[in-house]
Amino acid sequence: MVEAAARLWKEPDHGTWEVRGDSEHFVRSKVMCWVALDRGIRLSEECECSAPVERWREVRDEIRGAVEREGYDGERGTFVRSFGSKDLDAGLLLLPKVGFVDYDDARMVRTADAIREELDDEGLTKRYLGGREGAFIACSFWLAECLARQGRTEEAHKVFDRAASTSNDLGLSSEEYDTQAGEMLGNFPQGLTHLSHISAAIAMEESAPSPPEE
Repeated sequence: MVEAAARLWKEPDHGTWEVRGDSEHFVRSKVMCWVALDRGIRLSEECECSAPVERWREVRDEIRGAVEREGYDGERGTFVRSFGSKDLDAGLLLLPKVGFVDYDDARMVRTADAIREELDDEGLTKRYLGGREGAFIACSFWLAECLARQGRTEEAHKVFDRAASTSNDLGLSSEEYDTQAGEMLGNFPQGLTHLSHISAAIAMEESAPSPPEE
């Protein structure tokens, strides 16, 4: 798997969302190849397994360099959806979750703010701009987790509560939500939404300020 990532990372693809149309150099795809190299190196070292770790380190560093150069908008100071693009993608909210960048890195703070503003749909978050679809609920929980890990507790709770409000009376959530019609869309129940819900809740609990000692 690591060798495949090392070999294929330079090729364009259709991204996390399997976008229809021409393939692109999606930033999150590049970052996930970086993750494969990084975890392969770590696994080899921890298990004392023979592997071409020096070459893997070179490729890992090459991927990071490419993302930071071509997957970053220097004018706005944010990561972008794909190389050479100005567009955003909610999948960028997961970059700190896999360890590519710290949550409180200034670039990530600006990226989270830009996604919150530009991909907003009545308090929920779209995957990306364009297309006729609802807000993707997991993306809202990703945003809540990101804000919580950045120490922005009040903002995180607001985003979290809005996303949680889309569930039904049994607490089950769908894949998307039509904010205009007030209806669930897509797969139901959606496991990714529930996983993201739990992850965001844990982040908010762990990031909450400690109560004052009595």
